[in-house]
Amino acid sequence: MPFFNNENISIAAMACAVPDNLVTVDSFSNAFGQEVTERFTDGTGIKQMYKALPEQTAGDIAYAAAENLMEHYPVDKDKIGALILVTQSPDYRRPATACVLQKRLGLSKDCAVMDIGLGCSGFVYGLQVAGSLMASSDMEYAMLLIGETASKLVNPQDKSIVMMYGDAGAAVLLKRESGNNIKTLLRSDGSKYEAIVLPAGGFRDMNPSHEIFMCSDGNERSLYDIFMDGTAVFSFSINEIPVAIKDYLEVVGKNIEEFDVIALHQANRFILKQITKRIKAKTEKVPLSLDRYGNTGGISIPLTLCDKYGSTDEEVIKVLASGFGIGLSWGVTSFEIDTTNIYPVILTSDYYAEGKFMPGEY
Repeated sequence: MPFFNNENISIAAMACAVPDNLVTVDSFSNAFGQEVTERFTDGTGIKQMYKALPEQTAGDIAYAAAENLMEHYPVDKDKIGALILVTQSPDYRRPATACVLQKRLGLSKDCAVMDIGLGCSGFVYGLQVAGSLMASSDMEYAMLLIGETASKLVNPQDKSIVMMYGDAGAAVLLKRESGNNIKTLLRSDGSKYEAIVLPAGGFRDMNPSHEIFMCSDGNERSLYDIFMDGTAVFSFSINEIPVAIKDYLEVVGKNIEEFDVIALHQANRFILKQITKRIKAKTEKVPLSLDRYGNTGGISIPLTLCDKYGSTDEEVIKVLASGFGIGLSWGVTSFEIDTTNIYPVILTSDYYAEGKFMPGEY
């Protein structure tokens, strides 16, 4: 199995941001009826989420998280040797949004930057990539950013997911620190790539018709809207993730009781309950944030930690984390972090006005 061990690397700090635009599930009752919205909340556990303002991008929200982190954690920007952004909602098709964020954050030219196009597994995959870059270099810090505005890619009449996706951004600062290791297991199954897909706009099919058609699940969409096979995703989540977690624990020689918190991707409440039961974890160790933030993709793991620990007293916690979803892709990792350096979730309405321009105009 792809199992990685990044030695002498730790997570120094973590911060998250959400758009200053609260949307409740109940507000959809005019469109879908109260029975539909109540049934949705009962099934998923989601009561509200934050959706990006029209001008806001994934880069904007991730930037707000990064700025908040650096305001609290006094890191020398010249010592940040890598900036990685995990997103499937980039600001542009080209260049990588990470390049824009390097400029906005004022990072040195001696900083490697890149985007990673992953969704719900993005925190685990991104953490591994950032850790690997550090492990094979002399850099002292690396910044992992995750941003998503999936709500902009959903048909507003799609009652299966329009009430599910929330938008958010996260910033995670990695630091070289002797004696701290981050061990990670990564897996994927591309044979099921159609389970969560947005067909139009890429180079396979750049400009298809915007015609609305009826899908097999009874929801109307165009090729420019996200489609999710809920049954396939549910089956994958409750079967593959417990196996991966058990395999991970076997390799690292630990049991589930040794961790203070089990941070799972916030897919929906029923999936989390099934995974918790199958890995035999205590319910109180598996925090939920989806009731207030919805499914925020790759941000959901750090968002859950910031939501739970952002205002707590100093404490070093042992975290087991698992992200899973689109691709299909999934992973498991673990780390220790001082809760003093986990900051409360902030609201942001800011956006990068200079980012919308005509090429050649200066």
